[in-house]
Amino acid sequence: MMMSIDTFSKKTGLSKSALRFYEEKGLLIPGRNEENGYRLYLEEQVDLARFINSLRLANVPLTEIKSYLSASEVKQRKIKQGWITSLEQQRDILDVQIKYIKSSIEDERIFLMEMKEERVLWVYAEGKQGGFSQYFIKGKEELEKQQISVQHFYLQYVSGRETVKAWIGFGVGQLDANTNITFFDKEESIRKSLCVATVFRGDFFKIEKAYQRLINYMSDNQYIPTGPLLERYSGNELNSATIVIPVMKWS
Repeated sequence: MMMSIDTFSKKTGLSKSALRFYEEKGLLIPGRNEENGYRLYLEEQVDLARFINSLRLANVPLTEIKSYLSASEVKQRKIKQGWITSLEQQRDILDVQIKYIKSSIEDERIFLMEMKEERVLWVYAEGKQGGFSQYFIKGKEELEKQQISVQHFYLQYVSGRETVKAWIGFGVGQLDANTNITFFDKEESIRKSLCVATVFRGDFFKIEKAYQRLINYMSDNQYIPTGPLLERYSGNELNSATIVIPVMKWS
């Protein structure tokens, strides 16, 4: 059964302008009346029209819809899974953003920040709280000998109060295969993530208060950590630390 655009519009619930737009984008092609050139739609195109419109309402880009419609069944399953992953990630981002907006008036010292993916070399260290600068300096010197610049410094607390055990990290770019990293104990990549953070400046023997403030904020607002709590230092500024906790990983 062939239908005019008026009939097809009423049956699908889609406006005629939307149908023309989908035709223009190559998603829903009607036939043509040989005598007057009017559009003619088939009954089996009703479900297709509704499906296309549903994907648009789910914020799927037109180019991806077109690729999906022309793909094999196996490829379609992969494409659909990609949409699900993307939407779930968007949902997680919105959840974090809503929590932050609801709570930001309470403590403006807490903020959201994006951590980029970064390769990090780590060395194990022990010392007094706030007394790890020697490890930062020594690690940087070792890397500079090999003409490797440090983008960020990190400290990941392990245990202890009087004597603190921690990992000291050095964010670097790509390493040459011949790079000698024997000074360091391990190498890993920090994944791209959305973090809750606060900045600490001053007497580093009192940095524990900033840790506690951030942990309390996380607990009060029901954030779920997706990575370890880190002190992060930019460039050579070791007198100011950004304390971060990842709350969402980005693929």
